[in-house]
Amino acid sequence: MKTIRWGMIGCGAVCEVKSGPGFYKADHSALLAVASADPALTRSYASRHDVPRVYDSAEALVQDPDLDAVYVATPPSSHKALSLLAARAGKHVYVEKPMALRFDECEAIIAECRRLERRLFVAFYRRAMPRFLQVKSWIDAGAIGAVRCIHVTQHQPPAPEERSRATLPWRLKPEVAGGGKFLDMGVHVLDFLDFVFGPIVEVHGVAANGAGLYDVEDTVTAAWRHEGGALGSGSWCYAGADDVDRVEIVGGAGRIEFAFFADTPLRLATTGGTQELAIPNPPHVQQPFIQSIVDDLNGGAPCPGTPESAARSSFVADEILREYRARHGY
Repeated sequence: MKTIRWGMIGCGAVCEVKSGPGFYKADHSALLAVASADPALTRSYASRHDVPRVYDSAEALVQDPDLDAVYVATPPSSHKALSLLAARAGKHVYVEKPMALRFDECEAIIAECRRLERRLFVAFYRRAMPRFLQVKSWIDAGAIGAVRCIHVTQHQPPAPEERSRATLPWRLKPEVAGGGKFLDMGVHVLDFLDFVFGPIVEVHGVAANGAGLYDVEDTVTAAWRHEGGALGSGSWCYAGADDVDRVEIVGGAGRIEFAFFADTPLRLATTGGTQELAIPNPPHVQQPFIQSIVDDLNGGAPCPGTPESAARSSFVADEILREYRARHGY
C-alpha cells in the first residue's frame, strides 16, 4: 500500500493536537511539508513535529513534486483560494470545515476538483469517531425505533477574549469566518445529523446578536426536516450564563442523549432500561477520519464524508443565517 505524503498549509491551534499528528500517526501516511503565513511559527511546528520540509508560502508548498495531498488548515476566507491552488498543482485536497465562506464557493471548489480529477475531502471528522459511530449504530439497528425528532442545544458564556473588540478571535470576524461560533461549531452538528438521517430538505432559522460584543450572530434557533422524515430543532447561544452541550434523539421506542463536543457517556433509554456507554475521544480527534482518507486514496473503503455532503451543511447554515447576514451586510 502506498504511503500518502501530505503537505499542510496553516500551523494554528487545530493542527497542534486535533489534526496535525494524525497525518504522521495514521497508517501509510506521512506529513512531509508545512507552510503558514508566519514563517517562525512554521519552523517551530516543523521542529516540534519532525516535519522535514518547511516552505515560506502555500504557493511554494503545493509545487513540491513529492506531495500527494494538501491539508488546508486556515480560516474559511482562504479555503476556496488555497483548495483551488492545491488542486491545480495536481494535489488531492483535505480542507477544514466549513468548506468555504458560502455554499456557492463550495460548489466552485467541488466543480474544479472534479474537472481536474483531484479528490476533495472536508474535515467533518466526527463521521469516523467511535462515539459518533456508536450513536449511528444504535439508530441503524432500530434501538429506539423510528426517529421522530432531534433536539440540539449548545450554550456557552462569552470567553474573555470575546468581550472586547480589540481581542476578538478570527472566528468572530465575518470577513474571515463568514459568521460566528454557530458557523464554526454548529456545522459539525448539522453534518453529523446529515450522516445519520440523510440530507436536510427543509430548514427555517432565526439569528440575533443579543450581547452586542461583536457583529456576527451570538444566538441562533432553527427547525428542519430530514429527507427520511425526522424533524429537528436547535438552540445555539454563545452569550449565555452557563455551558450546555446536549443532543437528544427521540424515537418511537426510546431516546438517545449525548454531549456533542465533550466525551461524556452516551445514554440509551428504552422500555427495556437505560444504558450508559463511555467511549473516550481519540487523542487526535481527526486521525480516524484522516485514516479513512488515506485508505480511500489507496483504493480501500470510501471515506464516510463526501464533498457534496459537506457542502450541504454550508447550504443549511446559509439558509439559517440568510436574513441576519442581509440585515448586517456580510
